Amino acid sequence: MLKIVQAATSLGSFNQGSEKAPATILNTTLRAGLEKNKFPFSELEPIVAVKEADNTGKKLRNLDSLISFNKTLFEQITSSAVDKDIVLTLGGDHSISIGSLFASKARNSQTCIVYIDAHPDCSNPIDSPTGNIHGMPLSTVLGDALWADFELPKYQYDEIFIVGAKDIDEAEYRYMQSHNITYYTIDDIIRHGIATVLDEVRQKVAGRPLHVSLDIDSIDSSEAPGTGIVNRGGLSYREVSYLCRELAKEDIIALDCVEVNPERDIDNKTVLLAGDLCVSLLGGDWSPYTQYLEKDTN
Repeated sequence: MLKIVQAATSLGSFNQGSEKAPATILNTTLRAGLEKNKFPFSELEPIVAVKEADNTGKKLRNLDSLISFNKTLFEQITSSAVDKDIVLTLGGDHSISIGSLFASKARNSQTCIVYIDAHPDCSNPIDSPTGNIHGMPLSTVLGDALWADFELPKYQYDEIFIVGAKDIDEAEYRYMQSHNITYYTIDDIIRHGIATVLDEVRQKVAGRPLHVSLDIDSIDSSEAPGTGIVNRGGLSYREVSYLCRELAKEDIIALDCVEVNPERDIDNKTVLLAGDLCVSLLGGDWSPYTQYLEKDTN
């Protein structure tokens, strides 16, 4: 059974409006795509973050609210997902992956992460240039950054695989290098091709349970304009679609889809793309052509 979580917050970023993405993606495209592919699913109670009354003078924006939010998200997932359930968490900004990633590790200690993002999200409170917690999910679940606020089972550095990195802060680069984290930049993908990169990732994952965290800003802005940090020169539709369809062959136990912002979108282009890719990661087909046929038939 697919369990869908609506993690409605933009407090971890400057991407105000992304809190509306879970409901918009579901209502506009995703429910239809799941039903078309005959995927059984249930929707859990939406989780909505409450903005802090006074964040003045704090290094990290909305820290207390997001710690509480992610603990609630963790509890909802771990109490609701059983056996072979797959959990799809719809953000919201990428800070929501703190709770969802911790939950996957708690569900299965062998879980690895494929993190599809233009940013490595390995910041820490000292070096963060923005104070935005959406830049800290990986460093937190690896036992650094904000881990002390959760003290939950953490990932090992060799269980993380970042794909599509493009905008990397100097501190993040040092962090990945010092811990020997596997990451593939957009230049690596251009140089070697998405198939070669994915083959290497799958060899390293070696059949273990997988949590795929998809940040829509990993995709070129011509395809995904509705996001907080538009990405010129990101993954093409062809590359990200291939990536999702192939990863669906792995033992996926959880997915995130984050950083979609309906308020910044153009003709629902990014919202529809999110639905397409989520269904692809589940092993189905909700491509633009399939949607066209469905609409034309009906």
